[in-house]
Amino acid sequence: MSYSDYTAKAIADRGKVIYQRLRDVVEPDHNGKFLVIDIETENYEIDAQGTVAVNRLLSKHPDAVIYLLRIGHRTAYRIGFRGAYGTLTNKSKTNTKLLQ
Repeated sequence: MSYSDYTAKAIADRGKVIYQRLRDVVEPDHNGKFLVIDIETENYEIDAQGTVAVNRLLSKHPDAVIYLLRIGHRTAYRIGFRGAYGTLTNKSKTNTKLLQ
């Protein structure tokens, strides 16, 4: 599936469910860092910089449907991060730069 197959609400709902399962694992050592989750594979990356985590996940899963949040914070999350900022896969097709 791709982003166009999901509503923003569906991505957010699925991302929140996955985060609830990961919470006890990631919060103790990574509070305040960014967690990016592929809602289809449930693979994830963590980094102090959201863009680094996104690029690392996309390098492994170029078609990832992304839910991004800040660990331990309720308000810092994004849905469809790729569409706004570009990805590894569309870099070669457009002038969009990778996240930095």
